Amino acid sequence: MVIVNILVFIFILGLVILIHEFGHFVMAKRANILCHEFSIGMGPILWSKRKGETLYCVRAIPIGGYVMMAGEEVDQELIKIGQDVRLKFDDFGQVEKIVVHTKNESYMDLDLVRVERKDLTGKNNEPLYINEYPVKRDAFYVLKDRELQVSPDERNFNSKSKMQRFLSIVAGPVMNFILAYVIFLVLNLFVGFPVLDDTIVGDTAPSSPANEVLLDGDRILAIEGVEVNDWNDVRNELDQQLANRDVQLLIERDGEEIEFSIQPTLYFYSVGFHSQDNVRNDLIIGDVDPETLAGKAGFVENDELVSVDGVNLSTWEDLIVYFDDNASKTEMTFVVERDGEFVTIDTEVYNKDLIESQGVNVVDSSIGISPNYEFSLIRSFTTGFRNVGSSAGMIFTTIGLLFNNDQVGVGDLAGPVGIYEITSRALSQGMLSFFSWTALLSVNLGVINLLPIPALDGGRLVFLGYEAVTNKKPNPKVENTLHYVMYLLLMGLFIFVTYNDILRLFNIR
Repeated sequence: MVIVNILVFIFILGLVILIHEFGHFVMAKRANILCHEFSIGMGPILWSKRKGETLYCVRAIPIGGYVMMAGEEVDQELIKIGQDVRLKFDDFGQVEKIVVHTKNESYMDLDLVRVERKDLTGKNNEPLYINEYPVKRDAFYVLKDRELQVSPDERNFNSKSKMQRFLSIVAGPVMNFILAYVIFLVLNLFVGFPVLDDTIVGDTAPSSPANEVLLDGDRILAIEGVEVNDWNDVRNELDQQLANRDVQLLIERDGEEIEFSIQPTLYFYSVGFHSQDNVRNDLIIGDVDPETLAGKAGFVENDELVSVDGVNLSTWEDLIVYFDDNASKTEMTFVVERDGEFVTIDTEVYNKDLIESQGVNVVDSSIGISPNYEFSLIRSFTTGFRNVGSSAGMIFTTIGLLFNNDQVGVGDLAGPVGIYEITSRALSQGMLSFFSWTALLSVNLGVINLLPIPALDGGRLVFLGYEAVTNKKPNPKVENTLHYVMYLLLMGLFIFVTYNDILRLFNIR
């Protein structure tokens, strides 16, 4: 299973990176920009193949990729006046290779030539030359570790119009949004949309309180004596029963009215535990995920809650009221009874702002029912856009928490190891969860790359915007320096985040 998870992780991460770089590559090609390299990953090359003017690479570190465009990251002037090079000519006497690394054994039979004059940019389609020798516009430099095609001015990123450069930059994130949209569209087509204008039960979750009590096709008529006419009524009435441990439902099944009593499961999302199944009044908690705050603090299944922060607990309503009244707290102390002994547990608690930013309540209850779902072609197309928008909004909310919430920090970000963990978890929860996560990951890559940070696509758009407003190009040395410095800082952040991922993976922190 681990091998499968690793292969799926590599495929998914590779896919979202590939589609991103493909967007850059296609728009650059349409603008006739010379693309030196198309690379997936960073660091040492694992595989490479040159096709035409572009070297295609797969690199060792799966944290991104890049399309190396002429004039964007590579200095065109790789040789200087007074420098010695070796020149290889074609059958027509034109230079086809400029051997900068003169000790390359493959070209030792060529004479050394001292560069006395040159023009390898050829603005306004002027000829390229070294000394008296004409140079082909698609000639190659031979460097120590690679070959790189000469970049005449008309193939240079910086010589293109502002619109062509804008499209070449923004196409990467746009492709990520398109990929996410396609995934959401397919999911919507297969899953369908909830029918909210009636109260017919479409499904019950396995192991939920309603499972094997309510059946598919049951129509809910009333909850605690209150008539319900649509699914919104069902939700609202169940929400009113948060502390009720014995909810009465009147349903219609095969033309017959039947009354059931169901005990909802209470979820305390700010700490990460829930009430035990089939428990009405006893404050016994159910199974505890070791990755939650409760699991890390030491709660275990069947612990019976006795008190919280010195306040004795008699009913679940006592605990609900305490959480509601103390939603801003970030730490709590519980006393539980375990195997006849009292155990004190100190635990971190997520505050209300953090919990609600993730779309859930501090305390919630569920009986595990969902409405019918129906197919809708038009809604599938329109909802796909809303899915992408809500995913992007979720990412911006999370970024905002880094600056506005003391409980969230850089150490909580996920790098490749964390993404692998999340991918494995999503895969174990079914294909719906897995593809939803893939779409979210693609949106995440698109949004992050649009942030106005040097070394990212958004940073390049900022410099392009400066040029559009002032009608002056930024100083290339300043721009390249900022990109390089920020790249180093991002690499440092990557190492830090990966280190924290590994600590979490082995439960060291």
